[in-house]
Amino acid sequence: MKKLFLIILLAFLYSCEPRIKNDTETFEKVFSMSEFDIEIQNWGCFGGTADYFTVKKKNNEYILKSKETGKSHLISQAKMDSLKNYLEAKIGKDEYGGCTSSEYIRVGSFFYSVDYHHSFCSGIEATMINNLLNYRKLISKEEKDE
Repeated sequence: MKKLFLIILLAFLYSCEPRIKNDTETFEKVFSMSEFDIEIQNWGCFGGTADYFTVKKKNNEYILKSKETGKSHLISQAKMDSLKNYLEAKIGKDEYGGCTSSEYIRVGSFFYSVDYHHSFCSGIEATMINNLLNYRKLISKEEKDE
């Protein structure tokens, strides 16, 4: 009975995390879904952030919505294609540049997710993701949008 309980408990714990499978098939499934999540974590010497977003496809644009603040805005198809192209070459790789800043990105749903982790010195990578998604505007605690 204890073994059965342990097996059920382990199965439950395993099922609580998104399924990450870094292959081409999963990558294509994720970006063809009409709704998926994006998790962006940035960490440095003095702390970091973890931000979570929902992406919904609407016609030829996407609505990016912060799970924390509830703010949302449109992302063009061209910018989403640029994000896809940027991540396609990096998904499933762990790039460690020996620097103190790191970024983790997970894109997908509970059943289909891909991820990417790297460390960097310049901050260009984190800036590039923000330039494509403009997500910092959505996580701002200020009430007014600029």
